[in-house]
Amino acid sequence: MPDGLVISVEPLRGGSSAFVAALVLESPIGDRRTVVFRQHRDRTAKDHTGGVAAREFHLTGELAAMGFEVPRPLVLHEGEPIDGPWFVAEWVEGSTTVDPADVDSALSQMARFLARLHSLDPASLNGTGLGRIEDPEQALPAYLPDDDNGQILRQTLDRGVQRRPNIDVLLHGDFWPGNVMFARTDLVAVLDWEDATWGDPLADLACARVEMACAYGWDASERFTTSYVDSVREQGVRLIDDDLALWDAYVSATALSAMHLWGLDPADETERRGTTTTFLQAATARLVDSSGAPTGNPA
Repeated sequence: MPDGLVISVEPLRGGSSAFVAALVLESPIGDRRTVVFRQHRDRTAKDHTGGVAAREFHLTGELAAMGFEVPRPLVLHEGEPIDGPWFVAEWVEGSTTVDPADVDSALSQMARFLARLHSLDPASLNGTGLGRIEDPEQALPAYLPDDDNGQILRQTLDRGVQRRPNIDVLLHGDFWPGNVMFARTDLVAVLDWEDATWGDPLADLACARVEMACAYGWDASERFTTSYVDSVREQGVRLIDDDLALWDAYVSATALSAMHLWGLDPADETERRGTTTTFLQAATARLVDSSGAPTGNPA
């Protein structure tokens, strides 16, 4: 909007590592338009590099052109201002809140979106400078809590776990209900692609599983899982789920280690910690069972 003015700035909830705001712009002839300003600036929450805005901008542009429900990026500031790089994207009308009566429909739509994403041929993307997600078996010990469950899991990892990884796919990196917008009952946008990377599709699935449990309950998490597995196989993608317990442990342990940085309401954080801890314990039990190791307290 050449020679336009910023009429208003309304901060939006944008996670722990970005400042997000709705900007109302006005042209010289009085036309108004709402856009979203997104600035990646908090390096205490995540160790972003200066290129994070460019990566998210170019990736969402490619996905939008392919028909994925993502906010279309408009303008990128590629410099390095003091407060961090930023870009502007289109405004999408909707909400991340889902009516209880519509949860099953929302779960199915989120599962189908994730399956479509994971079925993309990497060669179809122009290359956006994305890295590869860290290996969960090697990285997990650094995130484990100092309790009996953490010690059992460390011992299990020390003995080694059987691995059957999948072929790398494009990962969203933070796929949870708070990043998915609905208009009425239709999925209209998946937000916040700053953590996108390459890796095993089970990484995204595990992240979604624990978040669905926190948002909608354990049964909903399992329904989402079933819907995702069915959807990804309908896309003709071969999915091996042998490593799901390992990824479940990884995503829940990393979440617990960083949750204090998310700015949650204390009551919400307590409830989320309880659910995520239970999720980690269940993943540990499955890993122990698959390894044949004892399940009692460590010596």
